Amino acid sequence: MKEIVGDQDGVILDTLEMVPSEISGRKVVAKSLSNKVALYPPASGKWGGGRESKKVILNRIVLLDRLFFEGLGLWQGEGSKGKGIYFCNSNLQIMRHFLTFVEEKLGLPRADFKVTVCTPRSSEQDEIREKLSEVLGVPINNFTAVCVDPRINKENVQVYINSIVLVELLKNLHEKLKPLIRSNTEFAAAYLRGIFAGEGSVLLKKSGVLFHVDFATKDESSVEFYKQCLDLLGIAHGKYMERSLKFQIYGRRNFQRFKELDIHTLHPEKHVKFEQGFANYKRTNVLDGEEARSLIIQQLASGPKTYDELAAALGKARTTIQAHHIPILERRGLLKCVGKRGQASLWALTEGKITPPPNVNRAPCEEPTPCSCTCPTTSPSAWASSAR
Repeated sequence: MKEIVGDQDGVILDTLEMVPSEISGRKVVAKSLSNKVALYPPASGKWGGGRESKKVILNRIVLLDRLFFEGLGLWQGEGSKGKGIYFCNSNLQIMRHFLTFVEEKLGLPRADFKVTVCTPRSSEQDEIREKLSEVLGVPINNFTAVCVDPRINKENVQVYINSIVLVELLKNLHEKLKPLIRSNTEFAAAYLRGIFAGEGSVLLKKSGVLFHVDFATKDESSVEFYKQCLDLLGIAHGKYMERSLKFQIYGRRNFQRFKELDIHTLHPEKHVKFEQGFANYKRTNVLDGEEARSLIIQQLASGPKTYDELAAALGKARTTIQAHHIPILERRGLLKCVGKRGQASLWALTEGKITPPPNVNRAPCEEPTPCSCTCPTTSPSAWASSAR
């Protein structure tokens, strides 16, 4: 694409080449101003009564880097796609990061943005505006009246600038940059970092162990693109769940890759929660496939169990038990589903099918001579009795 060029400084973007020629049947004028570009619809009697339209001045040449794709991911995940650039979040670090993106990459001064604050507290409204003005670097005169909503738990801040031309340009940028994102690991990781900060979540077990991370979105085409990015990065993912509008990622190997690429680090609260959960995620019994399946059979010898119970007993990820080991054992005719406990499937041994786990690194014992070693005998009858 001629609008995206690689040189010795990296990959650069010419925004002039990205401007849509018209929006809703209305022509868009794009004028080059040295290192800037001015965008506006021409004056029209049909649109705006012949008055001159609002101009938007942007950077023409943009270096595509970590900040750019993190900002694009934040906007895609959390931004409005309607009448302008609207971005809302409860975390001020994320708000500042987004404003840095639009200011340094797009060339939009943060002083041009309006700010709306929604808070659960009815008092200290002037103090709230003063504090946020200082933190965000936006003039206090740009703040609208504070909205008080006792139903929320913490302040939500929204920054916005009205411009149909601007939001359509960002939509065009996002669509045309998709091939570059899904072919470049650095750009894909940065983009997902922004998406996860806006639409992701971290779930821990009661024990504090990292359970799964989620990506949530209503847009199924976005889901497909996110999954393509994850595939490029070597991160496996689950199916999209239409009822909860999300898909999940499980397993230590995926969490490790997530951590290596810093996908969880942009949002400070999610960063801390992920790191704590991952630190508690310890696998002391790394098993090969047949050993794990034999130990599943040993666990089921004492009665039916759910996927979660088997995963806890073996110290392996639930998805590994559910998607890999159980189907293998079921095909071999060694176990079957015998019902449900609540919503969880219960698995039990097929009659008379008990197989001992492998006797790894143990001296063999001869039968029927009494064995002097401390390990259990390897006979099926002994295993069955020891498991009861």
